[in-house]
Amino acid sequence: MAAVMASADARLGLLYELSCAFSAKTPLPELIRLVMAKCREVLEAAGASILLLDVEKGELYFPYVAETDPEAAARLEGQRIPVDRGLGGAVVRTGEPLHVSDAPSDPRFYAGVDRETGVITGPMLAAPLRTRQGVVGVLSAVRRRGDADFGPDDLALLVAMAAGVAVAIENARLYEELRSREEGLRAEIGVYRRDAVRREGFGGLVGGAPAMREVFSLMESAAASPITVLIEGETGTGKELVARAIHGASPRATGPFVAVNCAALPESLLESELFGHRRGSFTGATQDRKGLFEAAVGGTIFLDEIGEMPLTMQTKILRVLQESEIVPIGETQPRAVDVRVISATNRNLEVEVDEGRMRADLFYRLSGFPIRVPPLSERREDIARFVAHFLPRAADQHSRRIDGIETEALERLVEAPWPGNVRQLQNEIERAVALAREGETIGMRHLSRRLQDGSGNAASSDGPAAAVTGPRDLRSARAEFEARHIAAVLREHSGNVSRAAASLGLSRSMLQRKIKEYGLRS
Repeated sequence: MAAVMASADARLGLLYELSCAFSAKTPLPELIRLVMAKCREVLEAAGASILLLDVEKGELYFPYVAETDPEAAARLEGQRIPVDRGLGGAVVRTGEPLHVSDAPSDPRFYAGVDRETGVITGPMLAAPLRTRQGVVGVLSAVRRRGDADFGPDDLALLVAMAAGVAVAIENARLYEELRSREEGLRAEIGVYRRDAVRREGFGGLVGGAPAMREVFSLMESAAASPITVLIEGETGTGKELVARAIHGASPRATGPFVAVNCAALPESLLESELFGHRRGSFTGATQDRKGLFEAAVGGTIFLDEIGEMPLTMQTKILRVLQESEIVPIGETQPRAVDVRVISATNRNLEVEVDEGRMRADLFYRLSGFPIRVPPLSERREDIARFVAHFLPRAADQHSRRIDGIETEALERLVEAPWPGNVRQLQNEIERAVALAREGETIGMRHLSRRLQDGSGNAASSDGPAAAVTGPRDLRSARAEFEARHIAAVLREHSGNVSRAAASLGLSRSMLQRKIKEYGLRS
């Protein structure tokens, strides 16, 4: 009596364990292996297997087998049985479970399996795997010839187990079907997006100059590929807009776009911001926090000014690129992240590698697909387009009607050197609109003093120390010289704010304020 109760408890425990496994959404192969192992254990069977129906070929095959003899199991996995033959076929055809005390003596028995495995089957149980699409296979358990027969409770247990397995198989098939459809839709949407780009261009990006047409062609290729992109260009050229446009035309467009300025975060905070941290991992870490890489999962992370990143962080970024995983501060186990990385720099990273400020292996990882955004001085034919783009936007922001721009003022804008590139031009337009009255046309009187006097051109030919000519007040002349001098020092140091600040004798924060004031960085 005690043995019977123990057996019943074991079977209830098995069903509970399998129920937990189903609820935990255990992957199907792992779940089936668990069912096979437990089936053999509780039913004291020599072997347990699942046969699935290949509808197109009208055959049953063994995708999962649990056998005491590994060689027999391997041979079974290659077997196929016509669905109109064998005990398994009978279960599929009738949809009813079977208990056969001596399988070889049953006229429906398919002896080919025993011949192939070299094992003589004795008692056998088989239960249908029934889904909403009908019977899709069979769950079976066998004992060797000469072993004790199965009991009626054994068949009831197998039927209960088969019901759970059938649900798991159906869910797995539905998931695969949905995933396949999703991938197909993503690919189709990607084609539509790239077609739209060919017809309409990248939204938010202005340009018709030959140098920009080349950029757009590279962007289109980058959007269609998961390759790591490095965007190169001077400050203010719109590198982040390029990154956003690539993301928006890519299959990841429905995912997040997360932008990080690597130069704006101190080294002590950069790792936590990028990778996250556990509560208590450092002073001030009062709760768990996900990093920006996890925030960008399914989308794109944009690492701006990657050349400013400390060497210690470069090692960790390299790991992300190589392994697609991060380790938050305070944790030891890595977390997988599905993120596309686009980076940008205003510095010559090859020089940074030569001088030991950037890891060569990281540089090669980042620069798999470089895109150089030309400065405004190389695309002057686009300046009129930018003016036409920025002018109505600035007018809307100031709730003011502006009737265009005079020819002389536009020509002066086209001739100016624009060391701060597009961002500096945008600031100039916004300033002019702020000065204009309702219904006015932007003219020379609305432009900054340096443009009115033509001194903007002097910066490109004579450099930051050019003599100041023409009538102006001392404050304007000093501001003009300071803007040109800071721009020149930034170029000299390849846009590195820290080194430029040291050269100028300013603090980094003071230089950042002046860069913003003069529109020297986007």
